[in-house]
Amino acid sequence: MFFILTAAVLFGLTDSIDRDLMHAMQAWSSPELTRLALSLSRIGSAYAIYGMAATVAAVLLLLGHRFVAFHLVIVMGAAFLANNFVKLVVARQRPVPIFGEAPETYSFASGHALMSACFFGFIGMLVTARMPEIWQRAVTLIPISALVAAIGAARVYQGVHYPSDVLGGFLLAAAILCAFGPRAPERFGGR
Repeated sequence: MFFILTAAVLFGLTDSIDRDLMHAMQAWSSPELTRLALSLSRIGSAYAIYGMAATVAAVLLLLGHRFVAFHLVIVMGAAFLANNFVKLVVARQRPVPIFGEAPETYSFASGHALMSACFFGFIGMLVTARMPEIWQRAVTLIPISALVAAIGAARVYQGVHYPSDVLGGFLLAAAILCAFGPRAPERFGGR
C-alpha cells in the first residue's frame, strides 16, 4: 500500500483530495485547537520520540530485556533511515503552513507520523503481547492509536503536511513494525 500511495503522490493523484482535506480540517481552527496541535507536534517531534525511545531502551536493558531493547533500537533506526531516504527520493514540497513553521525537509512521508507510530506502536505491541483477551488489547491500543492519529492530524491541521504524507508515514511505520517489532511473547518473553 505504501508503494501505491507513493506512486499516487509522485503522479499528483492525491493533490486534490489532500487540499480538500487540509481545508476541511483547518476550517475547524480555534486558538485552543492550535495550541493542542502545537503540543501534539512537540510530542511527535524527533527530539521527544527519540528521547523517549532511548529512555525505554535503557530501562529495558536495566531490566535484562536486551532482545527487546535491541529491537526498539532497530525499529527507531529503521524509521530514521526510511524517513530520510523516502523524503529525498520523493522530494515533495511542503504545503504553506497555516499554524507554525514548516521544517526545511521535504513533505512526504511525515516524519512525525512515522516516528510516533513506530515508537508508540512498538510500545503497544510490547504491552499487549501477553494479554490473553482481545478486549484487553483493544483497551490498551485504542488510546495509543488515538495519540498517534492525533499527532498526524495535528501536522495536517498546522499545514506542514498533506494528509497523504501522514498516511504514508503510518504505512511505512506499519511495514517497519511488521519487519522488526516484537511479534509474539515467545520472541521476547525471557531475556
